[in-house]
Amino acid sequence: MYEEEKRGFPKIILVILFLVVAIGSFFGGSIYGSLNSPVILPDGGGSSTNDSSFDKLFEVKDVLHQQYYQDIDDEALLEGAIKGMVDAVGDPYTVFFNQEEYQEFQDDGQGNYVGIGVMVGIKEDKIVVITPFEGSPAYEAGIRAGDFILKVEGVEYKGSEMDKAVSVIKGEEGKPVTLTISQNGVEKDMTIVRASITLVNVQSEMVAGNIGHVTMLQFTNNTAKQVREAMEELKAKGAEGYILDLRGNPGGYLDEAVDTASLFVEKGKTVLYTLDKAQQKREYLSKGGDFIGAPLVVLLDEGSASASEVVAGALKDYKAATIVGQKSFGKGIVQMVFNVGNKEGVKVTVSSYYSPNGINIHGEGILPDVEVQLPEGVEAPLTIDNDTQLQKAVEILQDGLQ
Repeated sequence: MYEEEKRGFPKIILVILFLVVAIGSFFGGSIYGSLNSPVILPDGGGSSTNDSSFDKLFEVKDVLHQQYYQDIDDEALLEGAIKGMVDAVGDPYTVFFNQEEYQEFQDDGQGNYVGIGVMVGIKEDKIVVITPFEGSPAYEAGIRAGDFILKVEGVEYKGSEMDKAVSVIKGEEGKPVTLTISQNGVEKDMTIVRASITLVNVQSEMVAGNIGHVTMLQFTNNTAKQVREAMEELKAKGAEGYILDLRGNPGGYLDEAVDTASLFVEKGKTVLYTLDKAQQKREYLSKGGDFIGAPLVVLLDEGSASASEVVAGALKDYKAATIVGQKSFGKGIVQMVFNVGNKEGVKVTVSSYYSPNGINIHGEGILPDVEVQLPEGVEAPLTIDNDTQLQKAVEILQDGLQ
């Protein structure tokens, strides 16, 4: 997930966007950026040991040690103080990871975790389900995209407390967890048994004879390579047009998003750029690929977020694809994760990102070129027979191939 920088640079993971937590995961919807960005923390990390404004913190520590009636765990005090300081920033995507959480974050980048099998985000300061993975414990229990998680084990959590809720939802494989869900305005309790979940991030099939359909679940390690290989296999089978299905894809590594977009965008063209608090601009350029100019449709829905929106935004701006489906989630900010302390980490929102035409979709989402709703009440597995969005994508491609 990360590699150590040279010349004393810190170990970092750049994260982009949306912070989906694969319930039991800290990965997902956050868009995570380049693994090798030359970021230097000033003065060894910006030490505040000489900052008198923090004297109050140590005064409180001394009072607790002198007056509290039981023994105090200094490590627990320190972690609580750090988490409190990070939480006080007021950004739900800026988070401190202790050792266990940081290891889970790294594991999640490989697409494996123990949980209930959903991706979650934040909407209206509530925890919202972005994607329940088909066949997962959550899906089998009836959880669907758009449901709100109001309580975990009877305790209410706001959207800004998503990480706390996720840490409770996580747990031992085979053990149950009870969630209070709001589904279509109706509240109900669901008890779900946690399981070990391995995601197959890229799936492909031929549809309607000459159309290749590639589905991406997340942007984890090697996802772009898997997409390229899937596209090549479909081409060898006779595909003349392609559908890139990003529905329910909450995001992941920025590098993987750039490499995926590069398959369809000319080398050297901007895929996206970021602006930090000092308005410093950083551009991410296409590496070029073998499918530039190929007939392409991208499928989006309200669960498409973060890295998915990077890809869709670039392809839309360059008119390299027709966007079909529903408006995307709308997450246009970037995080970085720094190693701190003893194998711990802090994830910080560091910039906004923009499509090649300078569009920031944070809170807005990407509007499809052709809006298509799924039939009311349609259930997975979606197929060419019941998936109206997929049907429209096929229709558009076949019309263009005639």
